[in-house]
Amino acid sequence: MALHRMISAASGVIEPPDLWSSRLPSRFADLCPRMAETEAGVVWTAAHRLASPPAWLDALGDAHGHPRKISLSAAAWMATAEGRRWIQERDQVVAEALYSTGPVWDLINATEDRDFIVACYQAYNDWLAEFCAENPERFIGVAKVPSTGAEDATAELTRAVESLGLKGVVLDAWPAGPELPPAAKQCAAFWETAAGLGAPISIYRPLSGGREPELSIGPGGNPEFYSDLTSIIYANIPDRYPDIRFVSVAPNCGWAPPAFEALSESYMRMAATRKIALADPDLYPSDYMRRFFWYVTQEDRTAVLNRSYMGEAHLMWGSFAFMDHNAVWPNTRQLFERVTAGVAEPFRARLAHDNCARLYGAANASRFTPEEIKAYDSYALL
Repeated sequence: MALHRMISAASGVIEPPDLWSSRLPSRFADLCPRMAETEAGVVWTAAHRLASPPAWLDALGDAHGHPRKISLSAAAWMATAEGRRWIQERDQVVAEALYSTGPVWDLINATEDRDFIVACYQAYNDWLAEFCAENPERFIGVAKVPSTGAEDATAELTRAVESLGLKGVVLDAWPAGPELPPAAKQCAAFWETAAGLGAPISIYRPLSGGREPELSIGPGGNPEFYSDLTSIIYANIPDRYPDIRFVSVAPNCGWAPPAFEALSESYMRMAATRKIALADPDLYPSDYMRRFFWYVTQEDRTAVLNRSYMGEAHLMWGSFAFMDHNAVWPNTRQLFERVTAGVAEPFRARLAHDNCARLYGAANASRFTPEEIKAYDSYALL
């Protein structure tokens, strides 16, 4: 088998310890997130509260799975471009789509201080843009948008993509806030702006509020945010904004084929009584869930073997390095070779590199054509 260049479509960024303390106005000194060093290693604090340890500490354990204590200076170095290149080279990847997740954001949002929350999101995006500019071919920045209302979310989306040059956004809640569904009229400007900018919208957690869950998916289960994905299509967002793109950020997507078939079967069975309808009568919900969504996958041969159903253009490999306990860093290459054994080389190249590069337009990669997006098989799973 050929050794393909690999882009991780989902990796966790390591923020510098002074990210917020060096960027936020002094009036937020009492609330400001700071990284502290404890006997067990580093941890974030904010608003006089202590977050749980960042998930990326697990990736730095020894060969026996015991965590190593990470100092503030070590965390600061790993948050530099040099440190990130070391992380990538250990994992044999040439680039990563970089996300910021973790309990520090729960602490930030729990303050319910709008000005503070917006300032934290802006400061993070400013830092991420500067970081990615040091090596744009290696670093694909995914911005965060505040959960303080649709106006704030739309403004930061526009600023992050147009002014800062970041490649997409990730949601922590619905654009108008966790209590307002995606069909709310307040959200319309956000969806329209994202579609117009060609900025993919990533979803990795339930958008109706609550603490950030782990990304794990139990056997036979769907990700915790699955109902949010279906809410998007039933809110007719893809119908109104056909250029919109979403990314499901979960460690696998083998759950998708049976879930999509059940979704379509239920939609048709309830045709006489349902109160919602997709705009295109020739398409099933499963069509929408493939045409407008991209799926990150990892240790998931089921998804690879069902690639013709999912659409070969819609699957992307993700190492989840430093993002979650599911990270396989620094063994991404070995896992990829095992999961894709016996699979045709053209698809392995798309999964490893091409699909992610084209979705985000990284390294001047061409975007997907409508024909490629619609290229998938439709059939009932037996």
